[in-house]
Amino acid sequence: MDKIFDIKEFEKLAQKKFSEEIMAFFSGGAGDEITLNGNISDFDRIKLLPRVLKNVEDRSLSTTILNQQIDFPLLIAPMAFQRLAHPEGEIATAKAAEANNIIMVTSTLSTCSFEEIKVTTTSSPWLQLYIYKDREITKNLVQLAESCGCQGIVLTVDTPLYGKRIKELHHPMVLPSDFEIKNLEIAGLNLKEIPLRKLPGHLASLLDPAIGWKDIDWLRSITSLPIILKGIINPKDMHIAIEHHIEAIVISNHGGRQLDTTLSAIEALRLARSSSDTNIEIILDGGIRKGIDILKALALGAKAVMIGRPILWGLAVGGEEGVKAVLTILKAEFDLAMALCGYTSVNQINEEILFFSH
Repeated sequence: MDKIFDIKEFEKLAQKKFSEEIMAFFSGGAGDEITLNGNISDFDRIKLLPRVLKNVEDRSLSTTILNQQIDFPLLIAPMAFQRLAHPEGEIATAKAAEANNIIMVTSTLSTCSFEEIKVTTTSSPWLQLYIYKDREITKNLVQLAESCGCQGIVLTVDTPLYGKRIKELHHPMVLPSDFEIKNLEIAGLNLKEIPLRKLPGHLASLLDPAIGWKDIDWLRSITSLPIILKGIINPKDMHIAIEHHIEAIVISNHGGRQLDTTLSAIEALRLARSSSDTNIEIILDGGIRKGIDILKALALGAKAVMIGRPILWGLAVGGEEGVKAVLTILKAEFDLAMALCGYTSVNQINEEILFFSH
C-alpha cells in the first residue's frame, strides 16, 4: 500500500476484489447516476485562488465537532454491511478511526455489534439511525447505542423509501450465509426466518414512509444525545431543523443513491450558506475524493466532512491498514492544500480562496 498515492488507485484495486453484486451495492447510484457523478465533478469546477507569503511553517488540522475534538475535520460516514468488504468489517474501520482520532458513524446495518467495537477500541462512535415502523426497535437501538458509549445520533432523513438503483436491480445482492445484522437483532428485530436473498429488500421494507418532524421530537424524548440530521439538501429544511433545536446537520444526497438529479453535495452547501446566517454546525457528505475537496468544503462553511466509499475501498484492499492509508492520504493532501492556500489552521479557512467559473 506504500505504492498507492491517491484514492482513485484504491478504488481500482477494490473493484478487482468485489463481485458485481457487491460493487453494485457499494458504488452504484440512483437513476442515471447524474447526482452520483456530480457529487465528485462539481468539486473540480470550483477553482482555487491561493494566498502567498503567509508563513505556513507551523500548522494544525485539529478542530471540534459538537464539542468533540478531532485531529482533522473528517468523519467516517455510516456504511452498511462492511464485512462484505473485509472480514473484520466495522471493527477494522473503528480501529483506523481511533488511530486518527476522528469520529466513526456506525450504520444501523452494521455487521459488527456496538459491544464488539467497544471492546476493541476506546473511541466513541456515533450511531446512524433509521426510524422504523416498529418504534420499539428504534428505541431499543438508541438505548443500546447509549449503553455502549455512543456520543451522537445521526438520523438519516432522506430514506422514507429505498431509491431506484439500476445497478442493484441488475445485480441483486445475496448476503453470505454467516451474515448477521447484529445491533438490530440485539434491539429485538427477528431476522432468523428471512431468507438471505430477501434480507436487503426486507430491511428496506421496514423503513417508515410516514416519518415527519414530529418524530424528531419523539426521538428527543428518548435520548439526551445530540441529534444530527443527515440528508438535508433544501435550505428550508435546514431552517426547520434549527427551529427543532437540532445540534448539527449533514448536507447529503445519500451519495447519489436515493433521488437522481438532486443538487450535488457541494452545490447544496453553497446554497445553504448563502441563504442562512445560522451558526448550526454543518457537515458535508458526498463526493470527497481528495484533500483539496475537504479544503473547498470548509471554505464554504462546513465544519467537517464525511467520507464513505473511499473508506470501503481502503477496507477492501487492506482492512484496518487500508483504511488508515486512505485517511493518511486525505489528511496529507488536505494539509498541503491548506498550506499552499496560506492557512495554518482550519479556523482560518474561508471563501476568499474560491473562484466559481460559470
